[in-house]
Amino acid sequence: MNIFQLINEDLTKVQALMEKKFKIRAGHLNEFVTLDFNYFDQNMRPALVLLSNRLFSPVTEKTIALAGVLQFIYMASQVHLKVQESINNKENYGDSRNKYQFPVLVGDYLYGRFFTTLCDAGIVNYLKNLAGLICSINKGGILSPKYPNVELLDTQQYLNVIKKETAEMFAYSAYLGADVAGAGEEDKQHLYDFGINIGMAYGLLERGASVKQIAYYLNSAEAAIKHFPPSREINLFKELLILLAKENSIACNMVV
Repeated sequence: MNIFQLINEDLTKVQALMEKKFKIRAGHLNEFVTLDFNYFDQNMRPALVLLSNRLFSPVTEKTIALAGVLQFIYMASQVHLKVQESINNKENYGDSRNKYQFPVLVGDYLYGRFFTTLCDAGIVNYLKNLAGLICSINKGGILSPKYPNVELLDTQQYLNVIKKETAEMFAYSAYLGADVAGAGEEDKQHLYDFGINIGMAYGLLERGASVKQIAYYLNSAEAAIKHFPPSREINLFKELLILLAKENSIACNMVV
């Protein structure tokens, strides 16, 4: 799968930037915790930053750094989440990389790298936005059930958890990607709406939610980008929605 072929070169730059940060004096971060993510989880958030930027101006080093920052935050949140799941499930791992100490430290390191990357790229003005995003992700983790496989009985709280843990990061990726390109407030808001809705669909899909729930958010995401003229970037956004709808159907059939 290579749906992001249009921005492959820029995604490679993001990965190169991050890879440099993964190398520390004690070794590579993968020696202390497993950092394996699927194709979408590795590329989706940086792609939203890059594509939103490209709607208004060419990608710059600041864009690349911002894309990396969002991915650092995502990875850190996932490392900490796995620690919490391990505690809840009372798992015992033989491999020291998977014990609690190293993952917590690696997660903290990744959060720290988001700040230094902002400073190095001269985009520390986004610190307040991103600090708020991290707080939201952590609130979502607090609201999640103690055992992640148990669905919340309160539908609104269930959706609120997905919004905080997944959708808001998609929304910020799109919004800030446009902001660093100098987009106007109305355009940024449309991209925020696109991000929040595709993020809700993505988060619901991860949890095996119903076709009806996901379709609503996919339709809302499509409506948000109708405000923009045709372009390769908008076409790619639409392709993402179509692909998620197909993945949605596949997931539903597997459950049945």
